[in-house]
Amino acid sequence: MAGIFTRPEIAKILNDESLDADERINRIMSLRGRDLDESYITKSAAKAAQEEAITQAKEAWLKEQPKPNIKESPEYIELQGKFDSYRTKQDARNSADYADVKPKFFDRVYDLLDHADGAKPVNEQLAEMRKEYEEYFVAPQANTPAPAKPMFGAKPEGSMPKGEEGAVTAFSKAWGFAPNK
Repeated sequence: MAGIFTRPEIAKILNDESLDADERINRIMSLRGRDLDESYITKSAAKAAQEEAITQAKEAWLKEQPKPNIKESPEYIELQGKFDSYRTKQDARNSADYADVKPKFFDRVYDLLDHADGAKPVNEQLAEMRKEYEEYFVAPQANTPAPAKPMFGAKPEGSMPKGEEGAVTAFSKAWGFAPNK
């Protein structure tokens, strides 16, 4: 490449006898100026080249990275565990095993039970808990047969008072005094 600021080019200018000293200096200085022009990079060009290199490096790095699996993140696993626990609790709330538990005490009873894999069945645990915490459970219904006829008021027992004689006697017995005769 001719015209670049190198030793052979400078030696050629210095050995040229047709040039006087001032012309030799001018030619050497112009060689130096051309060399600077060819290799000179402006700040804006350097910044653009730098940004392009960074963009290419980012793209290459992103292509190398594996796609993140959200379902393997600790936050997702924790949230999924909470949801599964909630769903299991709601299924238990609607099951026949917990039918005798009062609704306002269900959460407390459910939390007191052992839900591990090797735990006793729920019915046995509830029977043991019923002994300690009977207020958490609905009272068992008495096996009294329903009356054949509808009843309004008290059962009729005894007989009606008969005139003055019966009323006076009933009154005196109730209040504990005997009327004057």
